[in-house]
Amino acid sequence: MRLRRRLAALAVGVAALLPGTVVASPAQALPPEIVPAVGADTGRFKLPIGCTITLGGIPVFYLPTDVDVQGVAPVQLGPGQEFWLTQGSGSITFPSWLTSLAPILGLESADARVTNLSIGATNATPESINIADGDPFVIDDIPIEAGKPLKVGLPLDGTFDVGPYTAPDDGAVTFRFDGAVAEVDLKSSAGFTIPIKADCKASRGNALLRVGVGGAAGQPPAKIQGAPLDFAEPDSNEVIGIVNAPYECSLDGTPLDVGIAVGGNFPLSMKRGSSFSFTDASGALTIPAGTVNRLIDMGYTSASGEVTKLDLNVEGGSPAVDNVAEGGIEIPTVELVRDQKIVLSLPADGALTAGPYSANAGAESVAVSMGDAAANFTFDGATTATATCETPSPTVYLVDTPVT
Repeated sequence: MRLRRRLAALAVGVAALLPGTVVASPAQALPPEIVPAVGADTGRFKLPIGCTITLGGIPVFYLPTDVDVQGVAPVQLGPGQEFWLTQGSGSITFPSWLTSLAPILGLESADARVTNLSIGATNATPESINIADGDPFVIDDIPIEAGKPLKVGLPLDGTFDVGPYTAPDDGAVTFRFDGAVAEVDLKSSAGFTIPIKADCKASRGNALLRVGVGGAAGQPPAKIQGAPLDFAEPDSNEVIGIVNAPYECSLDGTPLDVGIAVGGNFPLSMKRGSSFSFTDASGALTIPAGTVNRLIDMGYTSASGEVTKLDLNVEGGSPAVDNVAEGGIEIPTVELVRDQKIVLSLPADGALTAGPYSANAGAESVAVSMGDAAANFTFDGATTATATCETPSPTVYLVDTPVT
C-alpha cells in the first residue's frame, strides 16, 4: 500500500513543482467487452483544478489545470456498508510554456514532499481520506525538461485504491477530489534551492460521481476489482463513464434479474442558465448466467425483441423523465447457452439521444439516474412476452452535475 500511495502522489508532486518554475470512448454502439459487471460504475474524469503556490507563506502564483483520473465504484450501497474507490489511475499534463520558464533560474530538478492527497465521500465515514496522512510521499530528483509538455501518470505501475469508507444509513454518497498539498524544493544548477508550497483544489464544481444508499443492512464490503477501463481522454470538465445498473424485472409475472448499462460523456459541472446532453451515449443489456439458465429451464433456446422504455430520471432539472428508448431499440436474436451470460449493445449500431437537460431555478445540481424500463421479447421466433422493470432501489446515478 505504501508503494501504491507513493506512486499515486507523483502527479501531485509534479503539479506543485511546475507552477513554481514560473479507452475508447463509448461512441456509437457500446462494445460488450468494455461493459463492467452488473453493479459497477467505471469512469474517467478530467476535473479542473487550481494550485496556489506560496513562497515564504506569501501566495505568488496560481495555475489552472486539470487532473485526469479513472477508477471504479459500486453503483449502489447498503446502510453501513464498507466501500472503496478502486483501480485508480490517471495523469496531469502541463503545457510547454511552463517548463520553458525553467532555464531562467537554471532549474533542473526538484524534490517534493506531499503531505495531503485527499479523496472525499460526502455523508460517509470518514468523509475524506488523506492517503498521505502520517506518511508523506517523498519524490526526489524530479527532472525538469524545458520547453516540452509534461504528462505524469499516477501511479507509474499498477493502480491505487482509496478506502475503506462506511456508507450512511440512507441518502447518497458523492465522491470528490478534496485537494492536495505539496512542499517542493526547486533545485538549480548553480547549487541553490527555492522552497515553495502548493495547495491544489477543484475549481469548477467537485462531484465526481454519486452513489445511492438503501436496501438491506449487513452487505459485504464493496471493493470491485478487474473491471474493464479503456476510455479515451475526456475533455476538461467532462467524464466518460459506464454505469451497469441491476434491475429486477417481471417477464409476464416471472421474476428475472438483468443489468442495463448506459455509457457516454457527461459534464462534471454546468453554468446556471445552460443545459447539457449526453454525447456518444449508448447502452447495453446484460443477461446474467443465472437468468439465462432460468430461461432455458422455461424451455427457450433463443430470444429477440425490442426495448420500448428506458427512463432517465432527472433531479433538479427538466425534463423530469426522459425515455431514451422512445421509438424502440431492437434486441437482436441471441442463442441461450447454459451458464453463459449475454451482453448485447443497445442499440447494436448508432447512439442514444439523451437530453438536453436544464437546471431548475435555484437548483444546486442536476442529477440524472436510471428509471423504469420495459421490453417486448420473442422466444424461439414464436412465443411473445413482455418484461417490465422498476426503477432500481437504491437509486443508480449516471451523473450528479453541480450548477455553478
